[in-house]
Amino acid sequence: MSGRVSGKIVGKGGVIAASVMVGIGNNVIRVVLVVLFLAGSCVDPYRPPEISAPNKFLVVDGFLNGLGISTVRLSRTQNLTENKKPPVETRAIVQVEDEKGTGHTFVDQGDGTYTLEQGRLQMGQTYRLKIQTAAGRNYASDYVTIKRTPPIDDLSWKAREDGVQFYVSTHDETNNTRYYRWEYEETWEYYSAYYSQFKYLKTQFLYREDNINHCWRTDKSNSVSVATSDKLSQDVIARFPLTFVSASASNRLKVRYSILVKQYALTAEAFDYWQNLKKNTEMLGSLFDPQPFQAAGNIHGITDPDEPVVGYLNSHSMEEKRVFIESSELPSWRIPNGYEACEADTYLLKPPPTEVSAVAMGEAGFIPIDAVLNSIGNVHGYRMASPACVDCRVVGTNVKPSFW
Repeated sequence: MSGRVSGKIVGKGGVIAASVMVGIGNNVIRVVLVVLFLAGSCVDPYRPPEISAPNKFLVVDGFLNGLGISTVRLSRTQNLTENKKPPVETRAIVQVEDEKGTGHTFVDQGDGTYTLEQGRLQMGQTYRLKIQTAAGRNYASDYVTIKRTPPIDDLSWKAREDGVQFYVSTHDETNNTRYYRWEYEETWEYYSAYYSQFKYLKTQFLYREDNINHCWRTDKSNSVSVATSDKLSQDVIARFPLTFVSASASNRLKVRYSILVKQYALTAEAFDYWQNLKKNTEMLGSLFDPQPFQAAGNIHGITDPDEPVVGYLNSHSMEEKRVFIESSELPSWRIPNGYEACEADTYLLKPPPTEVSAVAMGEAGFIPIDAVLNSIGNVHGYRMASPACVDCRVVGTNVKPSFW
C-alpha cells in the first residue's frame, strides 16, 4: 500500500474523520483511521489539521505465499494536498520468522518492494513479519498461518445491455476456507488514431522501424472484492459478480480483452479487515451508508506502540485464472476507440511566412504520420498529429504480452 493523509469535519456537530489515501499495488483507495461523532445541527465546512499534518505513517502491503514468491511493499502515507507520488520506504530490513524464531530475510529490490523466494515458507505454518526501517524504527505483525487457496472453478462472463459482467466461482470440499478475496488485472489490445510511417529526429524526417500504432494496456483492480460462505452449509461461492466492463466508457472491448483473476483464501480476521476497508472506501455516499471507522490491521509499532500502521499482512497461496474475449463474440456495440477527438494537419517543409513548418512542429513534439507529395512527386510536407493521437505507448506498450 502507499498513501496520503487527509481529514474531514462536517458541521459544528457531525463526523470528524482522519483518513489516509493508500494504494494496493498501484491503486489508490481511502482508509479511515479516526472517527468521532458529535451532536449538533449546523453544517460548517472546516479543514482540520489532519489535512496538512506532518504524519508519515508506515504503509505495509503484501502477503506471505506458501507456494510462490512472497512480496511486501513499504511506503508512507501522504497528505491529500500533495500531488507527488507517495514516498516509498527503502533500505528497510524485512524479515519473516516462525514461532520457533527461525527467520528469513527479504531481498530489498530498491523501490520499496521486498521479496522472499519461493520455498522458504510452508503451507499451514505460522509466521510473523518484522520490519526495521532505515531510521531504526521497528514494527511487527501478529502471527499468521498460511492458508491453502482452493482453485478457481470457473471464470465466466455474460454480455449485458451495455457491457460485460464477469463472475467467479469456487469451492472447498473440506469446508475449511469460507473466506475469499479476489484481485484482477485487465489487459486489452488497441490501436492509436494514426499509423506513423515516419519519425522526426534532429531536423530530419526518417522512416520509422517500430510500430507505435498497435499497443496493449494493463490495469489492476482498484476495488475490494470479498465473499464468504460462512452462513452456508457448503463452502461454495457460485457466480460471484466480480466486475463489470462497460462497452461505452472505454476501448477495452474494442479489439481483444483479457482478464486475469487472482484468488486468495482469507482467515476470518483478514476477511473482517478487507470487508471494513470496502465499507470505508466504496460505501460512503449518503447518510444511509455505513459510517467511516478505523480498519484495524495486524501490524504494530514496536518502537512506539501508539504509532498507527496502515495495512494487513495476509498469508495464503494464490490461485489464478485468465479468460479472453474477442470483439467478434460481443453484440454489435458502438465501442469507442479512445481517439475520437484526434485530428491530423499537414505542415509543409517550406511553408509561407504566416504558417508553421513541419520542422517546427517536429521540434514541438508532433509526430509525422505520412508524407505529402507535390505535383511532381517530391515530398514537400508531412501530415502530423500530437503524440496522444499517434503514439499508442502514451497510455500502454507496443510490446506484445507473453500470454497474448
